[in-house]
Amino acid sequence: MDLTGHSFMKAISTFFTAIVLALASLPATAADANPFGDRLFPIELVMEFRKDIKLTKDQGDRIGKLVVDLQQGIAGKQWEMQSAYFDLLEVLDQSKVDEARAIELAKRAVDTENQIKLEQMRLLIRLRNLLTDAQVQFLRARLADGWTKKG
Repeated sequence: MDLTGHSFMKAISTFFTAIVLALASLPATAADANPFGDRLFPIELVMEFRKDIKLTKDQGDRIGKLVVDLQQGIAGKQWEMQSAYFDLLEVLDQSKVDEARAIELAKRAVDTENQIKLEQMRLLIRLRNLLTDAQVQFLRARLADGWTKKG
């Protein structure tokens, strides 16, 4: 996989859009907090410092594959989650809310959202496992220095 190629950049863009959509449904304080501290790394951090950490071609190829696999794994789930949320909104717009139907749709949406988050977690764990101890230490130092996503 060519890390500078158009298809990789498109994959990364789609991946980040997926994460934004999933995180958008979280309360602001939960979305802003990083409960994992310096144990897992945002893919943007790894990509920004890929030269500094001497990311190998093999590591880059494997990271690209992780991203593509995640996209393929969650595309249908995102559609299902959004559909359930829209259906729920329609039920909630009725003058009398059908509680059983609303709860059923809410459960479907939340369960699907949790499946997406688990897939995202799987990606972050696999990403971390691709890195050497030296790379992990370098990235931890960037986080300790206050690194934040650009843009």
